[in-house]
Amino acid sequence: MFISKRKHEPAHYMLKIESFSLLSEAKTSKIESDVFEASGYKWRLDLFPNGNKEENGAGHTSLYVVICDTESYSKGWEVCVDVCFFVYDHIHHNYVTFQDVNGHRTRFHEKNMTWGFDKLIPLASLVESKNGYLLNDSCVFGVEVIAVPEFTQVDRCLLMTRPPVIMNSHTWTVNKFSTVTDDILYSNVFKVGNVKWNLKLYPKGNESCKGTHLSIYLGVHDAASFPDGWKVYAKFKLRLKNDGTESDIEKETENWFCNSIDDWGFEGFMLLSQLNDSENGFLLNDNLTVEVKISVMGTLRNYV
Repeated sequence: MFISKRKHEPAHYMLKIESFSLLSEAKTSKIESDVFEASGYKWRLDLFPNGNKEENGAGHTSLYVVICDTESYSKGWEVCVDVCFFVYDHIHHNYVTFQDVNGHRTRFHEKNMTWGFDKLIPLASLVESKNGYLLNDSCVFGVEVIAVPEFTQVDRCLLMTRPPVIMNSHTWTVNKFSTVTDDILYSNVFKVGNVKWNLKLYPKGNESCKGTHLSIYLGVHDAASFPDGWKVYAKFKLRLKNDGTESDIEKETENWFCNSIDDWGFEGFMLLSQLNDSENGFLLNDNLTVEVKISVMGTLRNYV
């Protein structure tokens, strides 16, 4: 629970309790406020003066907000809100606020109609005069319920990682390369991080480099099965291994992979004339070896 203070009163609803001591002595288990409207929805406060004992709230005051009149909502409805509870401090003339410690938004739906704190304030603290919560045996509770617009419900958290060196690469060898007749070749599926990948090779080139260059790409495997809005970042190197005396050819790039771009690489990775020149050593024994190394990955997940 995150506790702070502010001067201005709650924007949506306040509930004043008079003769609180009598209410507490009466052992009233729960008080339901009248229904109020906030952010286009109807709500009420549920106050347990002596604590919600079913939720281990004994010895405290428990306070909840409940969404109401949901019968007309469509099946599968969901309301995402930021909730803030208030208790008035009569001594300092401000409001003590109570929110989720992590700032998490609350999602109300058919199976979650109520949210709040089982242990809002210890009863001993509530009745202690120096704390200012009670004045002339009266106290004031309040709440703000701010609905989160639809576009902010899809806020994301970006997690950037460096895959372990022993698990961040894949090597693929195409045997008898000179006999290949397919326009496109795919490597076996391999996993780096939590994503499955494959390499895509165009032996005779792709797009504007068709007939002149070797084209190589890194692709996300089975991207069509991913949820809408998925995104994966990768910084990676594509390398064509040289088994002769020359150096490998290596190119580095980066990309956000998504529904519309599920592979990325180089149309003009290497001239076919250079590849096919036996003196260059890239097709030793008619084998072509491609390697990918992913140095940085990023994935987006729900922020809420």
